[in-house]
Amino acid sequence: MRFFIVTQTFPPANGGMEATMYALAQHLTAKQHAVSVLPNKPYENPEAFAVVNRRYPKFLRATMKRHWLARQVRADDVVICDSWKSVAAVPKTASRIVVMAHGQEYLKTGARADQVQNALDRATHLVASSDFTLGLVCQGWQTQHLAKSTISPTYMLPDLAATPNQAAQNGGQCLEIISLCRLEARKGLKQTMTALAHLEPSDGSWHWSICGAGPQEGELKQLSRELGLDDKISFLGRVDDDEKDRLLAAADLFVMPSYQDGGSLEGFGISYIEAARAGLACVAGRSGGAAEAVIDGTTGWSVDAQNQSQLRAVLKEAMGNPTERAKRGKAAQDMFQQKMAGHIVFGKFLDHISTPHP
Repeated sequence: MRFFIVTQTFPPANGGMEATMYALAQHLTAKQHAVSVLPNKPYENPEAFAVVNRRYPKFLRATMKRHWLARQVRADDVVICDSWKSVAAVPKTASRIVVMAHGQEYLKTGARADQVQNALDRATHLVASSDFTLGLVCQGWQTQHLAKSTISPTYMLPDLAATPNQAAQNGGQCLEIISLCRLEARKGLKQTMTALAHLEPSDGSWHWSICGAGPQEGELKQLSRELGLDDKISFLGRVDDDEKDRLLAAADLFVMPSYQDGGSLEGFGISYIEAARAGLACVAGRSGGAAEAVIDGTTGWSVDAQNQSQLRAVLKEAMGNPTERAKRGKAAQDMFQQKMAGHIVFGKFLDHISTPHP
């Protein structure tokens, strides 16, 4: 079977979607399928899959991709689109079109809703990152003609994680907290910082490593100074996979209480699963698909980040109970290994997109 991946998100740019689309190309190639990737920008690294590198102005990208595909795609080929937007680059000759759905792009707004429906009308298969996202799509658009499935994008993660620092996780002198995310309002880091600042010294010593970059970085650093927390918080910027694994293995608790900020929300939350893979319990949000990535009371704690008293109470409980953290962290790792390991989830993905649509 031949696969064409039409994507606006791909390395060398960094991000969850870039990693997701790259992982798809790798997994499909490992299954001995012929894979061609059509990214927006050139990707020069040698790979086992083919990359169609073209340098076109932004307004011509979809048209030129479509012209190239029209000469290549056969009736039995599969075209995978990273989102509904990429369907515009798929020619009419394609008979099997898979659209991936991530979350907030299906919050219905204005004229764009018609563009979304037009793209879905052309698709044959839909892959949603969470049941929440699938619900958004089904409630807002006509999808009866689509073969639909919820498949979390955890095939982008290696099955094995670094060995956790059990001495730290079982209650070291200084609790190590970690956050890995784009630094933007909906991640709940500002609210977390305020809540941590109001904990009592008797609640114990802690240190927080914030990994990532984004529009809220300056505001968070300023708030850290104002709250007198600069000796307790480290801003590490973007980290590579090896450093990420090392930091997760050394941490005691993952914190990212995300919430819906206008039209921005967590469709699933791959960072929670990265933490679960490392055996870390999470303090997560309640909005979007986060509740599917972190099971409240089982693999972590769910909280409304905009409720300061609730957030403070949850942080105090999670930080002060090493036994419960270890229990929930083990449950999170078991969930990853049994349901979300890359080979398991990719198998579901391949089975779904290989089946005929309704």
